[in-house]
Amino acid sequence: MRNKTSPSFPLLLISVSALACSLFTGGARATQTEAPEFEPVATRATRTEAPEFEPVAAPLIIEPESLPNAQIGEKYEALIRIAQNVTPVGDMYISNGSLPAGLELTFMQGEDSAVIGGTATEAGTYSFTLSVWCFGTQVSGQTLDKEYTIIVE
Repeated sequence: MRNKTSPSFPLLLISVSALACSLFTGGARATQTEAPEFEPVATRATRTEAPEFEPVAAPLIIEPESLPNAQIGEKYEALIRIAQNVTPVGDMYISNGSLPAGLELTFMQGEDSAVIGGTATEAGTYSFTLSVWCFGTQVSGQTLDKEYTIIVE
């Protein structure tokens, strides 16, 4: 049986809730009568070209400056080294032209060198472009193409 002089549980809960709101808002309730006005601080721009990045590292160096000639039927081996790379070499490949028949480029990702090796089978002058890129190229800017020629006699 309920006593008429004691407040019920829901009334007590509402009173505590009202007190908490009053404490956190300073007792005043704010009402907004109109929408706030905002001025844009930036506008969306469209870009027609890809962004260009300034290299932050010295340019790559590919050594040697030129490759030795090869003899038909004889073993050939030339070491190509990359210098001044900030990050590991990601790839080294022939991007234009071709190696003499019987020779191949061997590169292991992450190494700073590659080997052109094998046994040449056909005489001629073979020109090609060796391309190199390093991991993090967009930041380091480290890519390079180098022209080489191997003469097979």
